[in-house]
Amino acid sequence: MGEIVSIVSQKGGVGKTTTSVNLGASLAILEMRTLLIDMDPQGSVAASFQLNETKILKGMYQVFTENIPLSEALIDLGLEDFHLVPSNVYGEEEEIEFFRYGMDYTLLKNVLKPYKDMYDYILIDCPPSLGSLTINAITAADSLLIPVQAEYYSLKALGKFIRTVKSISKKYNPGLGFKGFLITMYDKRVKKSQEISEELRNSFKDAVLGTVIPRNSKISEAPRAGKPVALLDISSAGALGYLQLAEELLMSNSNHR
Repeated sequence: MGEIVSIVSQKGGVGKTTTSVNLGASLAILEMRTLLIDMDPQGSVAASFQLNETKILKGMYQVFTENIPLSEALIDLGLEDFHLVPSNVYGEEEEIEFFRYGMDYTLLKNVLKPYKDMYDYILIDCPPSLGSLTINAITAADSLLIPVQAEYYSLKALGKFIRTVKSISKKYNPGLGFKGFLITMYDKRVKKSQEISEELRNSFKDAVLGTVIPRNSKISEAPRAGKPVALLDISSAGALGYLQLAEELLMSNSNHR
């Protein structure tokens, strides 16, 4: 049975969508059947693959509001066993409706239940907030992965965010696991990056993943090319970082079996 991992952060710009896309691709490269779900109405996952409105007929919006099967909204991403269900929200009214249907906090969990046997990993990219769609993703997940940018304001907001997530999981998903905090956009040349990273590890110990995602130009270029960084330049520091993250998650799972 596959694992559902929700990638969550209350703060935008920390590499949440970047991590969802590139971790998904890295798992697929390592021959894991991977499904990527975009629960963020901004639709950044589809944009990362240069998929425009004309190429997307159905998505999570239709799954939630029209009760269509998830299988009707699957998009093949060009790697074997790597699929996407986009959010497919294009207007303010649709976004409001998407959030309204999300008030049924078990909706996503029930939608994904039949697909856990079809995939090794189901990754969920969440909005940068703790609204109804993120609560759906937390309720549906087996575990959470939290990207943290190596900068002061990300660290400052983290404690409150964790307390809120724990409160939500206690109410709706008491068995929720935790993959860890992922340090992103790390620049070893900047002293402040090193200090924030050390402070995070001192505060959260083993909850911080060993993998660190570096600040890397190839990661920034990949969405403009419409592909994950590993398909743009597999030898780049960014691609190697996300492949290492995928391997760390696989190793963690095998150690817990």
